[in-house]
Amino acid sequence: MAVGAHEAGGGFGKSAGANAGRGIAVVVLAVIVGALLMTKGLDSNDAVAPLGNGDTTTTTTQAEDSAVGVVTTVDGEDDSGTSETTVAESTGPRAPAEVLVLVLNGAGLNGVAGRGSDMLSGLGYATATPDNAKSPAKSVILYTEGFEVEAQAVAAAFGVPVETTVFAFDPNDSPIADTQGANVIVRVGNDGVINI
Repeated sequence: MAVGAHEAGGGFGKSAGANAGRGIAVVVLAVIVGALLMTKGLDSNDAVAPLGNGDTTTTTTQAEDSAVGVVTTVDGEDDSGTSETTVAESTGPRAPAEVLVLVLNGAGLNGVAGRGSDMLSGLGYATATPDNAKSPAKSVILYTEGFEVEAQAVAAAFGVPVETTVFAFDPNDSPIADTQGANVIVRVGNDGVINI
């Protein structure tokens, strides 16, 4: 066979056709990867904005969700070229040891408040001295300002629905005269909702 000649039967045609197919597959794959990268790039928290003087500033926002809270960090560079960092932390559920819970007997049954207090203490909550409510009434979990999430956690510990059990504490409608500085007040009521 001479140099540059191909065997009869289309050896050159076969190899060119196979290479063209591979080339098309590579181009299609590159387009798909590019589209994915563009989509992910749009989800980024980084933004680049022109300052008007030909320079740009980059602002990066990072949010980290956790059981303890949300920490947001903002890094930016202003017109003077200086960098600024601001950290804002919102309150999340506090550790049980940081939540003082008062359990009240509103069921009229002996030992209910003590058992509820012991249960919460076993879960790591700080507990005030258990006491009797002013009068028998339905079960409620009351929270002072800033302790709603912790009251919801206490409701979960008792296995009761938040929507119908957890409410903001109203000092004008307190189930007891001395709240002992509690952040969360649990009144075990005569309705059997909190069953201990």
